[in-house]
Amino acid sequence: MGNQVYGSNTKKDNLTLAEARQYVSDEEFERLRRAFIRFKKNGLTFDDFRYHVLGGARIPLSAARLLFSYFTKGNESLSFENLVCALVGICRVEVVQASFAEENPDFVSWGLLPPMLTAPIHDAFISFYEVMSYVTHLSVEEVRELEKVFATISDRGQCTITKKNWNMAAAECFPDWLVSGLFKVFDENGNGSIDFRELVCGVSAMCRGPSPSRFSFLAKLWDEDMDGVLSPEELIILYERLAVPSSKRTISCSRGENAAPVDFAAWAISEGSEFVDELADMALEIGHICLGLRPEMLEVEHQVISNLLERVRDYSIAEWNIVSSHWYAEWSKTILSGTRPPPVSNRDICGTKEDGATSSMVACITAESACLRSNINPSEFIKVPPVMWRALLRWHGSQQSIDGQFTRRLLPAELSDTGNPQLELFPLDVIIMRHERRKSAIGRDEIGQSPWAYAQVSRAVSIGELLQLAKQELRLNDEEARLWLVTKKDEREQRRESKEGIRLSDMSSKEGRQGTGTSSENVLLDEHECSLHELGSLTGKELKLLLEIRDRTTGIWPEEARIAATGSGSIGTACGEREGSRPGFVGLVNTGNYCYRNAAVQCLARVSPLTEYLLDAGNITTLNKRESNVSVKTTLEYSMLLKEMWTTTRKNISPIDFNEALKNAQSFMPGEQHDCQEFVNFMLENIATALTEQLKVQSKQEDEEEKNKVLENVVEKPKISERQKATEAWLHFIEHNNSLVSKLFAGQLKSSLVCKSCGASSSVFEPFTSLSLPIGFDNAELFQVIVVRRDGSVPTRYGFRLPREANIRAFKESISEVCSITPTRIAMLCMSNKGNLMQCAAVSDNASVTTFPSGARVYAMELPEIEEKHAWTVAVHRKLQYNYEPYFLGATSGFIVNVFGLPLIVPRSETLNGSSMYADVWRQMSRFISAQPLPFSSRAADPCEDSSSGHPFTLSIVDSSLQWCALCPPLKFCRGCQIRADATIPMIPQEACIAVDWMPTALYLRYNLSEERKFDDDASVEQTWQRHYSPSSLEACLEKFSCPETLDSLIECEHCQQRTRRDKVMTIWTLPRYLIIQLKRFEYRREEGRIGKCKRAVDFPLTGFDPTPFVDSARESTEGRAALYDCIAISTHYGQLESGHFVAYARTEDGHWLLFNDCTVKDVLSDEVDRSNAYLLFYERKGA
Repeated sequence: MGNQVYGSNTKKDNLTLAEARQYVSDEEFERLRRAFIRFKKNGLTFDDFRYHVLGGARIPLSAARLLFSYFTKGNESLSFENLVCALVGICRVEVVQASFAEENPDFVSWGLLPPMLTAPIHDAFISFYEVMSYVTHLSVEEVRELEKVFATISDRGQCTITKKNWNMAAAECFPDWLVSGLFKVFDENGNGSIDFRELVCGVSAMCRGPSPSRFSFLAKLWDEDMDGVLSPEELIILYERLAVPSSKRTISCSRGENAAPVDFAAWAISEGSEFVDELADMALEIGHICLGLRPEMLEVEHQVISNLLERVRDYSIAEWNIVSSHWYAEWSKTILSGTRPPPVSNRDICGTKEDGATSSMVACITAESACLRSNINPSEFIKVPPVMWRALLRWHGSQQSIDGQFTRRLLPAELSDTGNPQLELFPLDVIIMRHERRKSAIGRDEIGQSPWAYAQVSRAVSIGELLQLAKQELRLNDEEARLWLVTKKDEREQRRESKEGIRLSDMSSKEGRQGTGTSSENVLLDEHECSLHELGSLTGKELKLLLEIRDRTTGIWPEEARIAATGSGSIGTACGEREGSRPGFVGLVNTGNYCYRNAAVQCLARVSPLTEYLLDAGNITTLNKRESNVSVKTTLEYSMLLKEMWTTTRKNISPIDFNEALKNAQSFMPGEQHDCQEFVNFMLENIATALTEQLKVQSKQEDEEEKNKVLENVVEKPKISERQKATEAWLHFIEHNNSLVSKLFAGQLKSSLVCKSCGASSSVFEPFTSLSLPIGFDNAELFQVIVVRRDGSVPTRYGFRLPREANIRAFKESISEVCSITPTRIAMLCMSNKGNLMQCAAVSDNASVTTFPSGARVYAMELPEIEEKHAWTVAVHRKLQYNYEPYFLGATSGFIVNVFGLPLIVPRSETLNGSSMYADVWRQMSRFISAQPLPFSSRAADPCEDSSSGHPFTLSIVDSSLQWCALCPPLKFCRGCQIRADATIPMIPQEACIAVDWMPTALYLRYNLSEERKFDDDASVEQTWQRHYSPSSLEACLEKFSCPETLDSLIECEHCQQRTRRDKVMTIWTLPRYLIIQLKRFEYRREEGRIGKCKRAVDFPLTGFDPTPFVDSARESTEGRAALYDCIAISTHYGQLESGHFVAYARTEDGHWLLFNDCTVKDVLSDEVDRSNAYLLFYERKGA
């Protein structure tokens, strides 16, 4: 509809609503009304007016306020009546336009060309649906319907159908050879995916049009090399696949020895119908049922539904839908009679839920299905594949929505009652509960439970799968969570006595302690491989599960805290009583942010000599006779904890007494985050103090004075060897610390100061019980840059590792070295992961490389060879299409401007004409513009429209918003003045950009988005990625540990008598029997002014670790042989410094590994041990 201007004899400057109504059509008035009712307020504010009426045009603020005042007649908000009257007046009525322009000179141009009220119909703005309808046998509405199905089966990130998506769409209902063959045929450009254009054209060619065309399309199933003909070898495969006897193999070969697709079509129609009928039927079924094409006739619908249902009746498809036999009979009857079937209805087989109203109170996190009647007869329903169910709903709708949908899984033989695969008619109803804080009757805070979500799942689903589903649907992906089975005591007793299903561990309290408890005894579901069938067999058709979330700030599991508060000694777990119970390998309940303690205890408990010593009753009796102090008390409680770990039959215990003994330890206050390594040192110090064999313990001050005196004597003896120094230092240490701990864990470090002037060194020797090794932060960022050359060749992606402080100039220089483009001819552009040009694309050379956001795509564009300054500008692709949503003013919002694709670099100079600019743009785009019409287009259409420029696009001059013209005044509402494709030299402002405005047909049929995004990878991409993300090694950490560190202060050298700086070097002198290694993940980052966590993985061996190459006195400690160590325990850390979590891994005597996550214990393979987050390593020397 145009913008027709009506004359008027009235002298009124303002219109009434009735008068304005005469100048607009009913359709226009309804559009304005629908656009206005989207605002919940009584009228539009000034900001609403600027954004929704003026459409974001660059109208000056003063002019916008003047317009708003004219529209509102001086009111604060704009009513619908005033809006319509003003819009119609200034757009359609001459007298109003003249009066308005006379009173407001800034708008005098509107008297000659008033703004459009309604965007006119123009071929340049036709939609993709209209283009695809023009070149196929499909209507616009059918293309729209296909798009809806495409959205459900395509990859959302890529907006294409991948091979995996395609196989899922086929839903296990068709032969693999046909599914994979059709994917290849639909993938016309051979890029490994199917875009929507390819889908529409392929469905049209396969399901619509004359039979010869459809069979010619199917002939491509056997065109392996996609050369357009069928070779003799391909014909043999065709005959064998269709089981054609020799006498019927009569396809003509019109291309020499090869057959054209039309030859196959002619044979299929004349002689081979009995061999191709099933193929043709399956193609129709895929196109209509799987890909979303609505059947043209009811006969076609009956054919595709009946044929598919008959073929898959005995297939072992994992999931089915239930349809009422009554409705299916009614559908078949009405279809055959030529009338439209009724909506899908399963009312006659629906039942009611047995969970009361709980499931209706909360959201369902699964594809909820209705309940079948409990007394349903097999003859009352039929099973159909889900893809057929979805097709029936698309075509006929449903009377019941969710209440009439029955999705059921096929249970495997081991889970069915008959011993054969069986349809699960009655899945489990799962109510998911959560913790909530509430006030008790006496006003005390307590933790309760409330319903959170509902799920209907199969018994074949595992606990781990359900947990993952709940975390995903409830958006808890970053949270630590686990599931509990909510039961009551009488139900627990039935479970314990039952011979079916899983066994649950005893929930009895710790000996000597009775808990008050509650009526609910929840069971931790820590065996993620366990299926719900094992739980459901004991609880009927409904399960009530508690989804517990660890508190991020405190690290506490609420349910563990609740159970601990009741005095329970352990937590009930699924599969709780392990067959062949392993003493010592039990979980520890986390009663208050004690994960660091639990992990430390689990690791220390694997040191057999220490554990055996503390389990010996005689040693404990002796320890009890000593004077009680913190060290003795801590050691005794630790020994009692070990005893319980080695004697209990439960899967977990609560270390309440142990934690109680440490509640006064200033370094480890309850409820706070602490470090596992610090707690290990704390325990070793206290145990060493308690077990020392020294008769007289000197004061700390005396110990320090004696130690310093010995060290001074050692340094004063110039001729004493380092071995003698080490021996004296070791004897001094043992004299004061002679305990089992020192015998097991103590090693010796050598600390040397080396003069940087003369090289003289002095050394001291220090004991250690744990070795802290640096991992080191890597002060580099990884960048991947796509270099785009001006010759139209396929771009190349390069990888770079640059220092964080590097700038864009240094980045360009690095790029120049690998691609031979001078830095001054490189422009850096940055695009978001959604494909939009980002503002940071125009950064200066002095800006930091960190200006580019993480995840953005960075391009290095080659600039034209022009000597002039600012001799180039950015060109972006645009497409203009109608705005089908309600809008106010056609001039500003009548059509939508979409920016897409990779920007181009266009030269600009005073001597460059328009024709040369078009040629330059065309050369850069040639690699992703198809020169041939679509081979499967079934209608005659020239996809390259002949525009005034002679190209399928026009170049327009636009401002930095890429929406409006850079030359015309804002009130003209120009979207960009076109550049003429002739010898005229365009005048392009310095700050302007170029828009490449595409003709719709050429854009949709010739612009190959996958080719545009295509690039080749340089070897540097993989090399830099490997270097940046590859794990470090334990050997590399040991090397960093021994690297010299230059001290800041000046020290006078005794050898050269100069005040110089010195290098401090730490090396290992002797190794202990049990080597504890801390990987220093938390270090102070000077450039950021904070403590950060290094997340880089460190490779370390679980067996056969040899640290002797890093030991100064290897012969002294190993007598000339390598000291090999085996890993016996690992503590790993997850999260950050303030809110992290520790877990432990431990090796059994038979070489198996277990994971200890607080109260949960799980068998893992050695390959499943998480080494990437390792924090503490416990090694045991072989043969010690």
